[in-house]
Amino acid sequence: MTPTSLFNRYLWLVELLSYKKRLTKQEIDQEWMVSEVNDGREETIPRRTFIRMKEAISKLFDLEICYSRSDGKYFIEENISDRRKVTRQYLLEAFAVNRMMADNKDLQERIILENAAAGSSNFLLEITTAMRDNRKIAITYQSHEMRKSQTFEIEPYVLRYFGKRWYVLARTNFHKALRLYALDRMKAVEISTSTFKMPSNFSAEEYFAHYFGIMVMDGKVETIVLKTNDFRANYLRSLPLHHSQKETAPNVFEYHLIPAPDFVNALRAMGPEVEVVTPKRLRQQLYQEAKAQVAKYAVGEK
Repeated sequence: MTPTSLFNRYLWLVELLSYKKRLTKQEIDQEWMVSEVNDGREETIPRRTFIRMKEAISKLFDLEICYSRSDGKYFIEENISDRRKVTRQYLLEAFAVNRMMADNKDLQERIILENAAAGSSNFLLEITTAMRDNRKIAITYQSHEMRKSQTFEIEPYVLRYFGKRWYVLARTNFHKALRLYALDRMKAVEISTSTFKMPSNFSAEEYFAHYFGIMVMDGKVETIVLKTNDFRANYLRSLPLHHSQKETAPNVFEYHLIPAPDFVNALRAMGPEVEVVTPKRLRQQLYQEAKAQVAKYAVGEK
């Protein structure tokens, strides 16, 4: 069975129990018989296979499929953190899109999805497998700044998706700090027999807590206040830029983070819909950039 087929089975079971809530093994098998991912047209999921699926879902997605002796039904643990709820929702949405496209092949020309970077999801299964077993991986990698590719080992800590790309946060023998590697820049990935030990005090959530996006940099957490128009304010209310976002007055939003390049780029993208009130340094930076941009277009008008 291909890695993609296995991955689709895991997603299928997560989606099934998320929407049906509680099912017996017999009821799961009935759903499996008519499932699109059951390409072998199996009448049941063998018990050993079912156990392996539960274990893989737990390790890969941090979701526990539990069993109730009182009614003989399986269910997904509900008492989970907000981070795990986000993971579950992302998986369900990804599966829903795949299923929609499979079930509506005659409508594919009328369903438009946003393009991700070519190759951005390559090697996802290999990397998650290595992360699950705390194994090093050898990657053949060529960033946009490199003239030719290089092969080296990394210790994969965290997978993160941002800006239509997947990244792995990893440690290497030749860099003291953790570094991000884009999956679309990888030419090959091989899981090593060598293992590594994750630091007991490392938290992926804490590592990125003071940043928007994937770019991290040295600096201190600043209080950033933005003033927006009504249109942009509605977008920020429905999809906050950062977990620290607070609306302190109508259309005024406050953040506590390190203004790394990804955050500044997000402000640039909103253009005149947003004004930086504080800090003064960031306000001045965007003001100077706006002046330079206006000057470029003014020259073109002459």
